[in-house]
Parts: sequence; structure tokens; C-alpha cells
Amino acid sequence: MISKDSLFALAKALEGIPVLGSLGGTPAARAGIRYGDVLLSVNGRRTRTVVDYVEAKALRSDGMDIVVFRSGSEKVETLSFDERAAPLDRVALLAELITLRIAPGEFDGENGGGSSLPG
Repeated sequence: MISKDSLFALAKALEGIPVLGSLGGTPAARAGIRYGDVLLSVNGRRTRTVVDYVEAKALRSDGMDIVVFRSGSEKVETLSFDERAAPLDRVALLAELITLRIAPGEFDGENGGGSSLPG
């Protein structure tokens, strides 16, 4: 496995974006995108920076065609976006996380017992 420093150096030399991994179940993970890849282009546009990536991704709403460099060669993949879920209920999500003891919060009485979320 390539070290993180070597991956960043490779990405810089290739003028791409280093991939540090993809979350399970995402379109990228389903397409096999993984740690050590270097993202070279999205939807036909070079991706030298994250801004390039965001702008290129916005060109399509259904998915994206990408080119990654892996193990000495370029690999072309098409990612299909999942349907957008309904907006998250932030209060319910935070309450669930607190119940599971994943995040500290104000619902459990430790911090004064309020129920408001900032922002």
C-alpha cells in the first residue's frame, strides 16, 4: 500500500486529487474507488483542485464520469448518484446520536437540559 505522503506526491505530479478512501455504500465505493487512487477528471474536466471537482460534479445531476489513476494506468468509471433522500431532521438525528452516546448534547441533562440546536 502506498504511504499517504507518497500518494500526495503522486497526485501532485499527476495534477490530480489523492483519494484517501470512500464511504461504504456510496456511489464511489460501489464503483471501486479506493485509497491510493488519484482522481484526474470528472465529467471530462481536469480535477487539479477540490474546486475543480465541485464545479465538474455540478455539470450533471444524475452521476459523473470519472478518470482515476491506479497502479500505473488510468481507469474510467461512471458513478450514478443515489436519489436524494428527504432533508434530515437535525433535531431527531442529534437526539438519536445522543441516545446512542455517540455525541454529547443537551437532551440528556448533562448540559442544562435544553433542546435547541445552533444555526
